[in-house]
Amino acid sequence: MEIKKLIEESYLLRRAYVSDDVVRALDNLKKYSNVKSRDFLFPSGKEYNGWMVPKKWDVKEAKILRNGRIVYDGLKHPLGVITNSSSFVGKVSKKKLVEHLHFAPNRPDAIPYHFRLQYRPWESDWGFCVPKTLYNSLKPGTYEVVLKTTLIKGVMVSREFILAGKSKYTIIFVAHVDHPGQANDDLTGCAVGIALLNELAKRYRKPRYTYKLLLTQEILGSVFYLHTMKKQELTALTYGLFLEMLGNKNTLHLQKSLLGDTYIDRVAMLALRKFRNPRISDFRESAGNDEIVFEAPGIEIPMPSISRWPYPEYHTSDDNLKIIHESKLQESVKYLLEMVFILEHDWVLTRIFDGLVSLANPKYDLYVDPGQIIGGGLHKNKALEGFQYQMPRYLTGKYAISDLAAIFEIDFGWLVDYFKNMEKKKLVSLSGI
Repeated sequence: MEIKKLIEESYLLRRAYVSDDVVRALDNLKKYSNVKSRDFLFPSGKEYNGWMVPKKWDVKEAKILRNGRIVYDGLKHPLGVITNSSSFVGKVSKKKLVEHLHFAPNRPDAIPYHFRLQYRPWESDWGFCVPKTLYNSLKPGTYEVVLKTTLIKGVMVSREFILAGKSKYTIIFVAHVDHPGQANDDLTGCAVGIALLNELAKRYRKPRYTYKLLLTQEILGSVFYLHTMKKQELTALTYGLFLEMLGNKNTLHLQKSLLGDTYIDRVAMLALRKFRNPRISDFRESAGNDEIVFEAPGIEIPMPSISRWPYPEYHTSDDNLKIIHESKLQESVKYLLEMVFILEHDWVLTRIFDGLVSLANPKYDLYVDPGQIIGGGLHKNKALEGFQYQMPRYLTGKYAISDLAAIFEIDFGWLVDYFKNMEKKKLVSLSGI
């Protein structure tokens, strides 16, 4: 499927946390999904641990005028008014006006993203986001502001897509559907997640794990999603991965989980081997998102993230379709499919023999030949040679195929085939992770 198409339909919607447009975006994305979904509804005013669901917000009119002439129309771009701005109608001096204007210092022609009021519904303010060039062009004098917004009780909607597996144990992918007027952050994560689950549904009739995709509001949506989840479902959430900023030209960037050495970290690192020039950061050293919610005390679900951070257009109107590349979106799906392949084919290994086995014997035929001695030296594959001689000691029921792939730096898929053959020869038993 063409993934960029999923982004085109929604990126210019005014996707505030509680808004009709965020629901429209969710519905647009759902049209392309081939798996079941369900909504989670959180009413305005709902509170947990100090977090509060804001009111439903919309903008009706947003103009700055001088001498009757429109200087700026905040409705021309979804970022033109600070999100969850209150209304203000009146005349102000330039000095007073600029106290309510926000710009991006390093991108003079772009409109920045102001989002803080969504996290602080107990505060009230009004304002516009404008290009720095416009800010600098404002002349002294009196300005008329006509900013009419609505803030009423509503419902914050998050949507979960589900591909049920044989096990209740669940891998959850998370992306945020908010960020009005921006494409890479994070409609790319949403669209890649939809494409991923569609492909998984084709490849795995009944996968080992259950896979979920949560499209939600950054931080806040995940807080209430986990808080209201039934205990048995929360217990089933085993690992997560945050998907964000996956369409720009940069290479893949893996940010590790809080502990950094969990099973999902190992899987993510192994999958990354197949991609050129990947980057790796420790927890919260790259772009920070909902991983802090899933890793919070009492929840403690390991959640690395995958992105293409950083990029200069971040949190501005320059984050548009021009910087989104279909090839990068497809590569992101390919990476995630590699991760899922490891999750679905990983096994704990236990030997059912003692002593040294002649792997070259035709009844086993598992010997990895290092090369001929006659006529010269051995043409050895050092990794395979080390694996062949040391591997039997690792077949203790404590190590999985992914462990050996990491230890010996050997392709995971090759090892799966090798140990499947060992199982057929009744040399090893394979059990679930």
